[in-house]
Amino acid sequence: MKTTFSEDIRRAQKCENIGDPIDTYVFDYTGMVFSRLFIKLHVIPNVITVLSGIVGVAGGLLLCFDTLPLTILAAFLIFLATTLDASDGQVARLTKRYSNFGRTLDGAADFAGYLALHAGLCVRLYHANIPFTETEWGYRIVLVAAAGIYFFLAQSRTVDYYKNLHIYMLSRGERGEHTRSAEVTEQIKASKKWSFDRLRLLIYREYTRVQEFETPKTQKLLDRIEENGNIITQQLSDAYYAKSRKYVRATNILAYNLRMVVLFISLFLPGHMEYLYFAFVFLFIEAARIVIIVKYERLAADLTKQQELFTELEAIS
Repeated sequence: MKTTFSEDIRRAQKCENIGDPIDTYVFDYTGMVFSRLFIKLHVIPNVITVLSGIVGVAGGLLLCFDTLPLTILAAFLIFLATTLDASDGQVARLTKRYSNFGRTLDGAADFAGYLALHAGLCVRLYHANIPFTETEWGYRIVLVAAAGIYFFLAQSRTVDYYKNLHIYMLSRGERGEHTRSAEVTEQIKASKKWSFDRLRLLIYREYTRVQEFETPKTQKLLDRIEENGNIITQQLSDAYYAKSRKYVRATNILAYNLRMVVLFISLFLPGHMEYLYFAFVFLFIEAARIVIIVKYERLAADLTKQQELFTELEAIS
């Protein structure tokens, strides 16, 4: 049965009402243009992911060249890479060809593009002056860029965790990519001793362990759900959603798009103002990440205390 463009966009969404406004009104549409073409050509999502990574790396490295034409081309390629990144997820969901490997590959492609972007900014700013001084950035910009990558990983980890948890709780455990480190450990035990999949799982387990370390009260809530037979009651789901629907939208501040808007603006300002991008990431976005974690931790602690949320109303007599 033939579907409309808008219907395909809705079908390809992970969950309604949690997307970044820029994703919702820009990349969902530009991505779907490519997605429909890729589906017709039988291009698998992982190929699109690799293409996205290559384009993103090319765009990031072009930032090395401080000329207007190449800066415009760099911005266009970064935009195209983000469009392709949206497209691979859409194709995966529309064709039901998603996998844990694809998710890992997607993260690796994003990181490669972001690494190249920071390398480009290092070269671009190396001989520029530190704001309000006559001193060149020099090697100092490498340290700033390294800090930028660290914060990017932390912020991406947080937004990924809470969006997947939101879907998991809303669907009562039926949907989403939420995984705990104990589950990954069991997958490692079942994997071949020497294999790429085992290596991927070992890396992913450390990723989930850091997420869990940062969210101890949320882990207590999830432990409580496990003790309850992994049953998420409707009232627990509703109570979580009542607060999470506001918080999960705020996590979009931590996502890729807002920082890219600030980067693009800084690239075209006179006087090498790209440092504004780093200041925005370090001060505004990281502060928002801390506030979001605190809000979610308070929510988890409050729900864990409410015993009645863990018993189905129908079972009460």
